[in-house]
Amino acid sequence: MPNSTETTSRPDSAAGTRTKTTTLRQRIVRRVAVGTALIVTPAFLISGFVLHQAFVGRPANAPDALRGTAAVAEEREVLVAAGASNVQGTSSADWVSGLYDTDMTVVNAGINGHTTGDLLNRLDRDVIDLNPDHVVLLVGTNDIRGSIDPNESKVNVTKILDRLEDKTDANIAIQSLSPLGEQPDSDLNAKVNAYNAFLKSEADAREGLTYLGVNEVITPRLTGDAPDFTFPIVQTAFDLFLFDKEFIEISESHGLQYLVDNVHMNERGAAIAGDLTAEWLEQVR
Repeated sequence: MPNSTETTSRPDSAAGTRTKTTTLRQRIVRRVAVGTALIVTPAFLISGFVLHQAFVGRPANAPDALRGTAAVAEEREVLVAAGASNVQGTSSADWVSGLYDTDMTVVNAGINGHTTGDLLNRLDRDVIDLNPDHVVLLVGTNDIRGSIDPNESKVNVTKILDRLEDKTDANIAIQSLSPLGEQPDSDLNAKVNAYNAFLKSEADAREGLTYLGVNEVITPRLTGDAPDFTFPIVQTAFDLFLFDKEFIEISESHGLQYLVDNVHMNERGAAIAGDLTAEWLEQVR
């Protein structure tokens, strides 16, 4: 007769083995999950910090930071630099801060990614409401990159200039766009040149509007074989805010001279924009 004790204990033994196996698997899964979280969470945090610094953060002297403060009081001159990322100066070298003056408040009204239409929509709040004495504009690159109809861009610029002339007594300057990529004969730069020609025609036709030829200084200085146009903006952001590289250092890694990533100006390009603006200010102040 079979031993009843041995017969009934085998299923219990198998069940115990299955329970131990399940518990072991659960422990492994938990450990893998914890390990993954320890790796992935810092990566997400770092990525979030870098992308915020590059694309979301605003300058300390942005319009909202200065609105209603003594810095824009009537007894001080106010200069507003308005446009997109080449004005904001986080993805590009910052030429606006070089204009700071103890007798003048400098407002940085550049916002990454903005077009002529975006600037027109916020012109009252970010420029006119600050009662500026001087306004310098640099905008239009994102119109060209975004394939916005050139006629639409021209209408927007015309409206911006009309409104500034109608609502302020400011001296106004408009910078030509820097090249898009460092191949002067590219299709993109043909569009840039056409847009800049329009800006110059507006300056020639309007009293009190000065054209600052940033592109006209940079382009003749471009030498050698430039790489084809790419836009490694995310790589540039990590190089800047994680690896603490200089703009010129990043440019050289891309085979560029005046542009960081074929769109944004490095220290050499920004120095040209800043010097031309400073010379203009000396003339009109």
